[in-house]
Amino acid sequence: MRLRIALAALGIALPTGAQASPQILALLSTGGPVPMECHGALCTAELSAFCLEERRATPESGTIYRAAPQGTLVLVITASDGSVREVAGHAHATFTTLRDMTAVRVTVDRSALGDAARVAIRAGEEVALLPAPSARHGRPHSAAEIAHAVGPLRAAGARHVDRSAEAAVARDLSRALNVLAQSDEASAQVLAGAAAPVVKACAAKVAEDKARRASTVGIHGYWTGRGIVAEPSLRACLEAAHGLLMTRLNRGFWKGELPPAPPPAAPLRM
Repeated sequence: MRLRIALAALGIALPTGAQASPQILALLSTGGPVPMECHGALCTAELSAFCLEERRATPESGTIYRAAPQGTLVLVITASDGSVREVAGHAHATFTTLRDMTAVRVTVDRSALGDAARVAIRAGEEVALLPAPSARHGRPHSAAEIAHAVGPLRAAGARHVDRSAEAAVARDLSRALNVLAQSDEASAQVLAGAAAPVVKACAAKVAEDKARRASTVGIHGYWTGRGIVAEPSLRACLEAAHGLLMTRLNRGFWKGELPPAPPPAAPLRM
């Protein structure tokens, strides 16, 4: 809710029922392969995203997207014998929005990949995500609108967002959230990389909130008058921090602001 209020304050249109197709998104470049968590045939990972079309409606959580054919989107597949191969991911990957426009969950059916003991995904700076056709949406994007978004707008997004220092923090926040998906808070803090200060601050805040509630309320949740607020969690804090960071980067992109360049990249953690 806070994120949607922030988006509205930035002038981003919010869904109001039947309407035109929502915003075309940019998939934030990953800077290297991101391991996917596989259960059975399905492999998933959380990635960062931002909006290329300021005047289009913000997608609701759960909106399905597909990668435009332009741009580098690669699945790095490790077979059971340890051999590694790469395949184009455009036809295999489905993207679903998680928190408005700032994060997506990518899903891959590894049963279509042959021998795939492990799967990772790598995205370059050119990848744009197109909303899948839906009966809920009215006017779809025209060919000219798509060409403008995946071409000039995505190139501008690479300069203003992907290459910024804060984008490195967003990438590592997504990595920490992927580790948290496996309920491993200790590893999430160790592997936080550029996001380490954010993760440390969130961990301290969550511990403080839990201690205060235990001493003043005596229960994990509390009644606000509108419902029960759940126990504080590191995941919720990091999701909020990630959403606000990507929203801030998106606003700078729309204003044409060039952010500071990032420091030299550290070795990637798999």
